[in-house]
Amino acid sequence: MPTDDTHPTTWDDALHTIDDIAAPPREVLSWASSHWDDAAARLLGRLGAFAAGRRDIVSGAEAFFLVHMCAEKGETRAFPLLCKLIESDRDICDWLDDAVTETLPGILIRVFDGDAAPLRRAVESEQGDEFARASALAALGYLVRSRGAMTDEAMRAFLRRIRRDMPPRRESVLWMIWASTAASLGFAGMRAEAASLRREGFIPDGDFNRADFDQRVALARSDASGLAGFLYDLVAPLDDAASAILTLAGAETGRDGRRLRAVAARRTPN
Repeated sequence: MPTDDTHPTTWDDALHTIDDIAAPPREVLSWASSHWDDAAARLLGRLGAFAAGRRDIVSGAEAFFLVHMCAEKGETRAFPLLCKLIESDRDICDWLDDAVTETLPGILIRVFDGDAAPLRRAVESEQGDEFARASALAALGYLVRSRGAMTDEAMRAFLRRIRRDMPPRRESVLWMIWASTAASLGFAGMRAEAASLRREGFIPDGDFNRADFDQRVALARSDASGLAGFLYDLVAPLDDAASAILTLAGAETGRDGRRLRAVAARRTPN
């Protein structure tokens, strides 16, 4: 088995080592990045088995590692698998842990294959974990602005439809991300709808108020890309798997995450 002082010689060695995701050696992560192309099809097959529920042959730690590596490599074949996991895996927080709010949006952005429909289904899925669905919505907003994943008209219609129909019909991180996504897209005309979510108790008092909404709209209009609001909330492509994994593992100093600061601290009840 490889140690911090040696490089793995096979993918089996690498996967065995990173099964302890609390202390992944940087050298193993670097080796895996360099050798990804050699085994990408096999590794995607293992991720597919995990998505299909084969937790007896693929561990959560391995899946955690693989989705981050897929992001670094821009592996679009992972996109429908990850959307499926967000849509149906209620235990996603058990194996993604803090990544479900910290890096999942960036992973989705990097592996996006051009088809927004699976991502929309993941956002709307009543079976999915609400934090994962919220991250999917944040990623969708970024992709609308950066990749034209949907037209602005279609995205406004989607946001209004899920505002009307999507579960849960109660306080949830999903509704805070709904408001921040609308604002970061520069949809100033949806300010009243975001305010109504707070009045109805879907967004707690003190979390993403009208001043926050207006700030994100101003940021969205402050640069040519229209992405400044998303970047303020740390929604951006993930292109360095090793740094992200080590930060999440506590091996390196992470940035102060603002995106889900108030609600993520207290898990919304199912």
